[in-house]
Amino acid sequence: MTSLSRLTERSDFLIENARFMTLATRGTDGAWASTVNFVPLRNPLRLMWYSLRRAQHSRNIENDPRTSGSVFMTGLSAGLGLDGAQFTGTASAVGPDELDELSSWYYERNFPDDEVRDQWRLPLEEFRGDGPRRFYVLEVHRWWLLDIDQWLVDKNDQRVAVPLDALGRRPSDGAESQGGTR
Repeated sequence: MTSLSRLTERSDFLIENARFMTLATRGTDGAWASTVNFVPLRNPLRLMWYSLRRAQHSRNIENDPRTSGSVFMTGLSAGLGLDGAQFTGTASAVGPDELDELSSWYYERNFPDDEVRDQWRLPLEEFRGDGPRRFYVLEVHRWWLLDIDQWLVDKNDQRVAVPLDALGRRPSDGAESQGGTR
């Protein structure tokens, strides 16, 4: 069995370095999966992205905030060359009180270069009132990793649960405030 410290290290690597997740929602037409570009927030663990309000997953979240999803990376040098996690949680649109701060974090984290960030940044008016977009935050309730160690033994594709309290803070600590720690 993999140690908690190793599971935490792998999880933190995925949370901090993966940029896309598959988001699963459910609506009146059934289940829906979407790929979205996310950035992490910590303490508690949350994943943030933006989407059009009319997108199927956005409408589904409006009606039922329960979500699940997966994050994965390939091309890694260790182990199998890949790693991944699955999670469940609840998602909601970012409210007007947090919009300025969270949108700044999203763009800074996604686009560290000032010039590139300026090219990608959308006007905040698009995220307010009747604007066509919203930032969303998914609070993670449960987190599982691919059980690589067991797969190497018996080739069974299984998951191992990682306690959320082990994933609450960024590996570099991070004392920024942002509804908790970024």
